[in-house]
Amino acid sequence: MRKNILFTAVLTLAATAYFATPSRSEGKTENVTVDGVHSSVIFRVKYFDASFFYGNFLKVSGTISTVDGGSGKASLTIDAGSVFTGSQDRDKHLRSPDFFDAKQFPNIEFSSDDVKHVGGDKYEANGKLTMRGVTKELTITFERTGTGKGRKGEARTGFHGTFTVKRSDFGVKYMVGPLSDEVVITAALAGLVQ
Repeated sequence: MRKNILFTAVLTLAATAYFATPSRSEGKTENVTVDGVHSSVIFRVKYFDASFFYGNFLKVSGTISTVDGGSGKASLTIDAGSVFTGSQDRDKHLRSPDFFDAKQFPNIEFSSDDVKHVGGDKYEANGKLTMRGVTKELTITFERTGTGKGRKGEARTGFHGTFTVKRSDFGVKYMVGPLSDEVVITAALAGLVQ
């Protein structure tokens, strides 16, 4: 009899703990503001079909919201004029109408109303990429790289994703051939959890 009472008590405690634990279906939302100082957006093109060349953007901002068991949102803005490759002349050319046309189109933007957790640390964002006034649908698969506390105790998290676009789709057709049409973009985003 005593064993039965003890077993029932243990079972009741286990059930209580299980049902009290938040699950992915409860719709918990996490809002993250991109920390541009500690984030990187890097691009890679192939040069004369021989070697890879890398550049990056120095200014990036945005927000990412994830919803357990539902769809979150993402918004990322890249300052096209902040392109940096280590050469002033090349950077000036990249800002020109031959490439980003940064004066007329100052921002490159990605937005999504469909950010889903797809298992483990993986997420999928179905959205739209706008560059040089052209908008194309794009799906980006990315992962959460970790969570932790900053120097002041603030909650931080990170995301990392790599995707490929054809620059000619956005009207960037200068030197397609000697410079690859496909551009590989990597976004390593540090974020502050709100």
